[in-house]
Amino acid sequence: MTKPAAFLRIDDRLIHGQVIVGWIPEIKPDRLLVVNDKISEDIMRQELMALSIPPEIELKFYSTGDIAAEEVSEHSFILVASPRDAWECLQKGIAPRRFNVGGMHSRDDKEEIFEALHVDNEDRRYFNMILDLGVAPVFQPTPQNEPLPLGDIL
Repeated sequence: MTKPAAFLRIDDRLIHGQVIVGWIPEIKPDRLLVVNDKISEDIMRQELMALSIPPEIELKFYSTGDIAAEEVSEHSFILVASPRDAWECLQKGIAPRRFNVGGMHSRDDKEEIFEALHVDNEDRRYFNMILDLGVAPVFQPTPQNEPLPLGDIL
């Protein structure tokens, strides 16, 4: 079963300023679903993230194994930390109308593509698998940035 979602974003910082003041007003979600194995088990980080979300937005945390397409609405904003997390969502039947890659920040083992886009071999592998599905993610750190098709820049 495929279930449409408004927006899926990869951002290794998950909930932070760009999401709160940029993407939430842009997308106007009724539900924010954070899908990440580490965060799904970290109650303290969940509580800290929840402090910044407007009360009219339902906030839920899932592991990649627990997210189900039934949890998604047409007005859902799905936030993941990695291409692997995004792949897992797609495999569960979640079909975002918009697929955004925002911040994937510098680490020793990652190659810089842009200032806010650093990838390693695993990231590239998952991005290629996503592109092979016919999904068209764009790199766009903020709503004010011009979206760049990810397939063109990897």
